[in-house]
Amino acid sequence: MGFLDSFERSVERLVGGAFAKAFSSGVHPVELVAALKREMDSRAQPVSRTRTIAPHQFTCGLSTEDHTRLTSLGDEFMEEITGALSDYATLRGYGLAQKLQVSLTVKGSLSEGMVEVTSTDVGPVVWIPTLSWDGVHYPLVKKSTVIGRGTDSDIHVVARGVSRHHAEVRWDGKRAEVVDLGSTNGTQLDGVRVTRSALPDRCTLALGQARILFEVVPQAEAAYRALAHQHPTATEETS
Repeated sequence: MGFLDSFERSVERLVGGAFAKAFSSGVHPVELVAALKREMDSRAQPVSRTRTIAPHQFTCGLSTEDHTRLTSLGDEFMEEITGALSDYATLRGYGLAQKLQVSLTVKGSLSEGMVEVTSTDVGPVVWIPTLSWDGVHYPLVKKSTVIGRGTDSDIHVVARGVSRHHAEVRWDGKRAEVVDLGSTNGTQLDGVRVTRSALPDRCTLALGQARILFEVVPQAEAAYRALAHQHPTATEETS
């Protein structure tokens, strides 16, 4: 099933039997998502060989008729739109500095069936490494982060096969590496056991039965500086 097919099925479940009637004329939700994707692609900016930043705030201009029709579907519909665009950003490997936001507004110059999408400039960002485990995201604002089941570890991971001080992630402001700390069960990088290895911008670390996602993600510079202020040893890199 294609990306837009999946989205259309989700919206159809949301609207129910009124789907065909509701969108027999005017802007169709699939057209709205396609317009958002085009705007995201056109405004995405490569900042290095492996990193691309895309806008996170979008406004969809619509006719009065289309705006009334689409907003009547409520918050759940907007969550579907935002979720579809977020999935597309992940598919394309785009980094987002903040949570994705999509809003609908009336633009009097547009006729029914027309949509005009604009986005807000990204602004200065800082790229930071992040570890995600058990639904929690950990920005790594220190040069060295120890992962393990010991309560004195920087990231406390309680899972079978995880040693007290299992592995260390090091970050020099541009590049990251993982170092196994002599753990009993070893450390794997995308399924390959390693003792010490550079980390790509997105990968999975296996420590025992714990699966930890590593990503280098953008964050708005102002928000990052507030975070880094709490950790003066952090090394910063701006785009």
